[in-house]
Amino acid sequence: MMVRFGRHRRRCLRQSGAVPQCRRRGFTLMEAMLVGGLMSLLVLLISGAWRGLGRSSADAVARCRVAQEANLAAESLAHDFCGNLPDQVAGQKEIGRLVGRLVVGGTELRLCFDGNPVNDAADWAAPDTVITYHVEQNRLIRSNQQTGTALVVADNVNQMLLTEQADGVTVDLTFTYRNMTRTFTIVAKDP
Repeated sequence: MMVRFGRHRRRCLRQSGAVPQCRRRGFTLMEAMLVGGLMSLLVLLISGAWRGLGRSSADAVARCRVAQEANLAAESLAHDFCGNLPDQVAGQKEIGRLVGRLVVGGTELRLCFDGNPVNDAADWAAPDTVITYHVEQNRLIRSNQQTGTALVVADNVNQMLLTEQADGVTVDLTFTYRNMTRTFTIVAKDP
């Protein structure tokens, strides 16, 4: 049996000897608003938790990237400050020995390695090998002036500040990746 009330139709079930019970279709506006509000609250809680989880992993990635670049820079400087030119694998011990270092403007480091003939003096020209470190376009560059080659030692380097000491040099390297900035200090002693 169909009963009409205004413009809405309701299905009514008639049970034996009882008053017909009508079932409505759909939800009331109040029920829809209540469910919508609860769903919004649930979405806010889940997004806050997800954002917190994502932020810590992004920070860990940035810290690892900065540490990796700092390690690459430290290894390259350590190889050059060890006393002999790391590019030379054979020959006399005296050839390729570190005989001088020079800090230019506090931002460029030059290392002079003795050439052939050996004279135990920094000539800063051929036959000596001059290695230069400087920052260019957020990259730490190592240049070999004798061979004319340059290679990128580390990325994400904002600046390199050099301070001469009596027995070496202090290298302050500042790295920035995403929103993380770290400064590493390397103290290089003369061999």
